[in-house]
Amino acid sequence: MSIGPVARLREHNENVLKWRQFIQAVNLRKRLMYGFGFGAVFCVVGVIVPTALTWRQFNMAPLNVALVILAIACLGGFLYSESLETIRHPGTGGTPGERLTRQEIELRLEIAIENRLIDATPLDIPIRNRQFAYRESMPEELEQLRNESHRYRRRHNIFQLLIIIGSIANAGAQSFSDATQPLKSIIIGLTMLVAVCAGITGYYKFRERSFNLQQTADSIEEHVNAFHLGLSPYDSSDSAANLALLTARVETLRVEQRRREQQLDQPPETRDPSG
Repeated sequence: MSIGPVARLREHNENVLKWRQFIQAVNLRKRLMYGFGFGAVFCVVGVIVPTALTWRQFNMAPLNVALVILAIACLGGFLYSESLETIRHPGTGGTPGERLTRQEIELRLEIAIENRLIDATPLDIPIRNRQFAYRESMPEELEQLRNESHRYRRRHNIFQLLIIIGSIANAGAQSFSDATQPLKSIIIGLTMLVAVCAGITGYYKFRERSFNLQQTADSIEEHVNAFHLGLSPYDSSDSAANLALLTARVETLRVEQRRREQQLDQPPETRDPSG
């Protein structure tokens, strides 16, 4: 029994949503993998450095045993998170329990989007319906923009916190720089940490990216609220004209956001001063 084009379009939309959920699951496991990896490294450093500094002065055995156990647990979590994602193909013809990497999942998502476009093209959906669907997708767009903004802001705050703590610790350690050789090594390490964090924040510009994303999200939300409340410039009696205007304004904001992102990716000497 063959299904109609509208039903096939709904099936494609369902497949696209499922593949996007799988990508979110893979991203979560990736973050867990990094967290377990850093935790294992910190535990190992927490065993080696204090033991070296307090050799034959304090008994670090109880603390070292706890850190070694924690490091083993983090290593086990890291190895488990590093394994391939086991998923079930959401469409027809998939293999149950098929093991796919993130790159393969992204490829399947692109294929699902392309298949949806191929089946949607002959339907010749009216422009007003497309604009209505575009408006209904704006809450998801706002959530994505805000999530990306929060992620960049969180990275910026983490590196700034490392810079502040490293600078204060470095200044305090320099007061005792003539005491022992291990303390001099710690000073060098803190200086390198501050320099690396400052270089990363200066190169990737987490703060600027977060600000641009949040600004775009706020502007889109302002236009959406004005549209729903019938405020200027969406106070016309023609609802179709208001919907078309909203679509044009939001798309302009998205284009401006992409241009700002591209400008941040360029070297400073090649940027346009006019913005």
